[in-house]
Amino acid sequence: MLDDLDRQITAALIRNGRASWRQIAEVLGQQERTVARRGNRLLASGEVRIHALANPSVVGEADAFLLRVSASPAAVRGVAEWLAKREDVLWASALAGASECVAEVFVPVEKIGTLLYRDLAAVEGVDGLALEPLLRYYRTVSGWRPDVLDSAQYQALGVDEDAALASQRRRPDRAVLDESNSALVEVLRGRGRATLEELSAGVGASKATVARRLDALISSGALFIRAVLDPATLGYPVEALLDLACAPESRDAVGAAVAALSTTRWSAARCEGVLVQSAVAGLPELGELVATLSAIDGVASVRFSLYAEIFKRSSTVYAGGVLPPVDEN
Repeated sequence: MLDDLDRQITAALIRNGRASWRQIAEVLGQQERTVARRGNRLLASGEVRIHALANPSVVGEADAFLLRVSASPAAVRGVAEWLAKREDVLWASALAGASECVAEVFVPVEKIGTLLYRDLAAVEGVDGLALEPLLRYYRTVSGWRPDVLDSAQYQALGVDEDAALASQRRRPDRAVLDESNSALVEVLRGRGRATLEELSAGVGASKATVARRLDALISSGALFIRAVLDPATLGYPVEALLDLACAPESRDAVGAAVAALSTTRWSAARCEGVLVQSAVAGLPELGELVATLSAIDGVASVRFSLYAEIFKRSSTVYAGGVLPPVDEN
């Protein structure tokens, strides 16, 4: 468990993974050298990692889907590990409420049949499949605002992700990821806090050009800079996937209400409601969250399942249920 200052630094990095130690120190009212020392220690330990990844909808011309795969209990881990290794899967987990895996997958519509009935059907232990489109995102892990900093502090650390989400709803311009920008994304992969000097040297462009390109990629929703960590690091070890049933006409209002909660790490619209990934301190808090969600105007019912095991987060594959050691290269 981190102390209060480490938790605050971690929350700041969730908000803006590229924020300078000076900016974070000013927001937290701490000395820069203290924040830098603590922050670098967190990054070196691997408890927090700053990764950059291109929006799969831009890179691969794919659409986002929620995939559920039921399997025999003995086969669930093997199926989840198979899913986690796929580049088109952004995250994958095993559920406790049913013998199944759930994953966010990006696949072109014309390749759905291949994924389901050729690739997945051949995986040992699979006995059921369900794929449904994610129609709109209300929150992603980039926009998670855990109850560690106040709203003014989060706002001071950077622009809210809502602008990027609006851009995604307009479908990002795939031309934005041209050869030069693709090279920039490649340098940033796994090194989301690379300096402008390092990025400039890596792509052979001036720092001003790199800074301009980077800002455009992030603001357009074509590039995600994400802090990868276990919510337990911040004191929220209980993670759950919640399914809120609501009528289509109230879905966006429900989604906005859900996105505003500090417990919401990820939320998206499905055909018949809103899906939510939440992280809380314990089971009593989960009960309180279910009551809060049930009271939102337009919500007809709330179903949930705890995550039994995490196999992938934000394109980072887990090893034995934990984040792998930091790649020092």
